[in-house]
Amino acid sequence: MDTSDGTSDRQSLPPTQVAIGSLNVSPARLDAAIGTLDHWDAAWPKASKLFRDEWREIIARHEWPRALDRGDRGQQLRHASPLGKAIDPQKRPAVNRLCKGLSSNT
Repeated sequence: MDTSDGTSDRQSLPPTQVAIGSLNVSPARLDAAIGTLDHWDAAWPKASKLFRDEWREIIARHEWPRALDRGDRGQQLRHASPLGKAIDPQKRPAVNRLCKGLSSNT
């Protein structure tokens, strides 16, 4: 799933870290993540439901280390993350710039 130099993981980890930090500051943002999962349940194929269910468990139990794990499963979870709306809107541009800078295409 990841490139040999870890680009994919370097791009997916910072937004997840920032989102989790935002959740810790404003737990109400958990509702946005759950809302995203609800929307995806209605719109996405059942084949990806396993990831959505795992995210529901992570959110419910606040098991953030699972989402931050640097192994294959952590990377897979981050690529199916519902936490985008949890990022503080004022921090989102900086996170986007950081990730763009880490892209192998830039």
